[in-house]
Amino acid sequence: METSTAALVKERVAALPVRSFVRVRDLHVGAESSSRAVEVAISRLAGAGLVTSVRKGLYWKGPRTSKGMLPPTSAEVGVAIGGPGSGPSDLAAARFLGLTTQVPVKMDVAVPGRAPASVPGIEFHSRPYTRAVRSLKPAEVAVLEVLRMWPSGVEEDWETLRERVGELLVSGVVRPDLVSAAVADEHTPAVRGRWRELLDGLALSS
Repeated sequence: METSTAALVKERVAALPVRSFVRVRDLHVGAESSSRAVEVAISRLAGAGLVTSVRKGLYWKGPRTSKGMLPPTSAEVGVAIGGPGSGPSDLAAARFLGLTTQVPVKMDVAVPGRAPASVPGIEFHSRPYTRAVRSLKPAEVAVLEVLRMWPSGVEEDWETLRERVGELLVSGVVRPDLVSAAVADEHTPAVRGRWRELLDGLALSS
């Protein structure tokens, strides 16, 4: 049975695109596969260099080079741990949107609901759980986070922020209806006012 599980786990991992995270909980292949068998199978794949361990229960399938597998970025790890609705926060959010040239000494990640324990180089910050319900993209979270912190940590002016958000709206990366709904859940009135000002400046409405 373990051999069958190992084959199925290997097949599933092989089917994933490069730069994918692999969660052990997602690898169970039915009642016939025990948790132990799945853990042994993924550990063997890690030993073979097909994936690498990020933290307990989470693995990474990255590009393979002659020197080994390239690791994920801190941003990728943070969003993977935080789950749907997670994205860059604080200075990392400003840099994500091209609003600062400063390089964060750590990766700050806003996560919906309770923040998980920090990991080396990454700090998590709790935000409304509805961000997960709406499956906000990292870019949408970055916009919300910059609106929360504005103008702290931002080198560019308001007009530049408006241009950046406008580009993301036109490309479809940022969905104004979902961001507007998420803004309504923010506890800081200034965030709602800033988002409205952005939309008005872009001749959009929520």
